[in-house]
Amino acid sequence: AEGGEAEGEAEAEAEAEEGEEGEEGEEEEEHFTAVDLDAACMLLGGVTFVMFLFQLVNINDDDVRRYAWKVVSNTISIFMAVLFFQGNNQMLEMKAKEWGWSPAVMVLLEFIHCSFYVISMFAMVGYVTGVWEENVDLGKMEWVYADAMLCNFEEVVPEQKVRAVKQGVMDATKSVALDEQYGMEIAVVKKAVEHDKRWRQNKAWSTLLAHMGGFAAISAGGAMQHLETFKSNPLLAFLPVVITTIVLFVLFQMTGILRAKLKSDAKRTGRPGKRAIMVHEIISEAENDILALAISFNLIQVARFAIEGQLPDIEGRQEPPIPVTLTRAFLMFGCSLAFVGLSIGMAGVRTKIVESAEKAKEAAHAKSHPGEAHHGAEHGAAKEGEEAEDETMAERLTDIIMNAFAMCSAWCTLFGARAVWMLSGINDKIEVTSIDGRILLAIMLSIGSFVVVYYLDKVDDAMRPSPGAVNTSSAEKAISSIVGAISVLVGFTWENSFDGAVAAVASLNSAHPQCTKFVLGIVVFGSLAIPWRRFILKRALQLEDLKMARDKALIIKSKQDALKALAEAGNHLDVTRPLLH
Repeated sequence: AEGGEAEGEAEAEAEAEEGEEGEEGEEEEEHFTAVDLDAACMLLGGVTFVMFLFQLVNINDDDVRRYAWKVVSNTISIFMAVLFFQGNNQMLEMKAKEWGWSPAVMVLLEFIHCSFYVISMFAMVGYVTGVWEENVDLGKMEWVYADAMLCNFEEVVPEQKVRAVKQGVMDATKSVALDEQYGMEIAVVKKAVEHDKRWRQNKAWSTLLAHMGGFAAISAGGAMQHLETFKSNPLLAFLPVVITTIVLFVLFQMTGILRAKLKSDAKRTGRPGKRAIMVHEIISEAENDILALAISFNLIQVARFAIEGQLPDIEGRQEPPIPVTLTRAFLMFGCSLAFVGLSIGMAGVRTKIVESAEKAKEAAHAKSHPGEAHHGAEHGAAKEGEEAEDETMAERLTDIIMNAFAMCSAWCTLFGARAVWMLSGINDKIEVTSIDGRILLAIMLSIGSFVVVYYLDKVDDAMRPSPGAVNTSSAEKAISSIVGAISVLVGFTWENSFDGAVAAVASLNSAHPQCTKFVLGIVVFGSLAIPWRRFILKRALQLEDLKMARDKALIIKSKQDALKALAEAGNHLDVTRPLLH
């Protein structure tokens, strides 16, 4: 009996020990490190955010889809451009310190750096467009696959496979072609393939190089603001904004002379000048973006100097850090709303300028051709296609100022959001300057930005004269400008996150962190540039083309309806006369 009791006690002790070990094991399994939590949040948040993007870019609204693809495209472009620029700029600054160059010389170097991107942009766009060789006909119409679900979407189809060609309908623009492999018919359309291909390539290069040039101009203006001459008070710090704008305008006037020469050469030799027009349109738009970026960021630096009492560094950081107050955060958001109002106001001014110019053209035409009064609108529409590339200086200035104000609003929102983060209790656990904080802020601002884009589209729809009609008011121009500014906001927040990630990886090579960051920037740029151009930018441009085609069709339809109404009222007009535009 005693032996049995001893055995029972031993078994009970063994079971108790096993139970304790099991509990310890369970406790060990439930213990997670900070790295585990970061990885878990990244996994869950990343998948959720990606699915949110998928839903947004495929939403059942073409306008919202267009805005969403535009924001995504510009975000990736800004990220690549800034990362590549910062790698180059850090190498430049490192060599300047080694050689003992003064801050004033660095300002000059930054302007040269900006000029390098502008010249490279002009050379690349000219090369891709083919302004120095006219061997390829950009207006040649070819049949291409029109089914977006196919991997060979927009590839050229041999004419002998197209049903319309087989039936002898040579003026057809839509038809079907037989897929011999599967024995099924595929929709095809006729379009200027070479023109569209070069246009997209040019848009890719001009967008990237314009963003690089814009941030180089920001760096030049920021370096000038930190010279002893200008950094004493906000009024003096504003002067570099004006000087930077003047320098860029002078530089752009030089490229304007070259663009005008390309058009005059084409006209003198009797060529249609499609390449010269393409270069003019793409370079003008890119130069406007450079100016808007440079003006907006450095102007907000001045505003923050006035609000916070200390001029931020070139990257927008306060060194040394200063206390953040709720008043300053609200002032930044107030400035954001004020700049939105100014941007909308400039859109209205631009509309008035365009309307005045159109009325002056119509009056001049009516005076010189009094017998064509009935067809003045048709004449203006026909001429519009020929003169669309010529933009007056007043229109260009209002475009730049409107975009600059919209971007000012985006910068104010970014710095205001950072201030609110620092005032909240979140900053005690996750600092906004940490990589975790940067990613979380980028996600929150991205979601908020897309919500704003959704409701901006609702505003645009509400301001149309009728459902499906073309919105010709200044609202559409202002909304487009604000969406572009939102792209800058989202792009810069994500760039800030990736910049921190690249800096963290570069710190592993403590001996040469600048060189490591430079190499990483090149690798990331090379990895993202081709897929961005082929898929993301391409889809954004396709949706923009769809909008333009719909607007043109609605304009033609409205003019035809107006002519029919006049004819029914007894005004005998030839309604069968074709409307060319």
